[in-house]
Amino acid sequence: MSTKEFREIQVSSSLLVVIFLGVLALGVFIFLLGVSVGKRQAGAAAPTQIVTQQIPEPVKEPPVKPPASETSSGGGTAVPSDPLAAMSSPASKPAAKDAVLDKAPKTNPKPPAETKRAPVAAPAAKGLYYVQVAAFTDRAQAQAAAERYRKQGYTAVVSDPKPSDTRTWYRVRLGGYATRDRATSLLARLNAAAGKTTDFRVVQD
Repeated sequence: MSTKEFREIQVSSSLLVVIFLGVLALGVFIFLLGVSVGKRQAGAAAPTQIVTQQIPEPVKEPPVKPPASETSSGGGTAVPSDPLAAMSSPASKPAAKDAVLDKAPKTNPKPPAETKRAPVAAPAAKGLYYVQVAAFTDRAQAQAAAERYRKQGYTAVVSDPKPSDTRTWYRVRLGGYATRDRATSLLARLNAAAGKTTDFRVVQD
């Protein structure tokens, strides 16, 4: 039998540290190399994703049909399909204006009615001829009688009492004429209206 020889290798502590650091650095390098190779393979194996932007299709609006009232029964007038163009066209503006004028209420201003005013009582003028129809001791009664004659269309006045009167008399007289003939004519009309001969008389103030 052969005898095996054993040799003892003595390594210093500093050499041992150098060997350990070398092995550690080699392990780190191998690890980083494996990580980089793995990333490359994962990137090559992953399918390429292409992002495409979808463009929406234009929405087709249905054609606008004109109302039946705007179409001509005879088929001679063409109505534009675009209502905005029809409104902005010069031909449509006068029609709209006429429609507004037709809708406006038509008022016929009536002239103010002329009110018939009764003849205003005027003081008896001197030297004129009258037909005396009544005499009252109360002024209010005389004024009421004169108002009744004014409503009939006569010119009536109330004469103040005279200084020579023995009693206070307010006389109701009609007319006021420059001639006696006109006062006599009025007296005749009053008698005819009464249907008898009245006690009225013609006087001169």
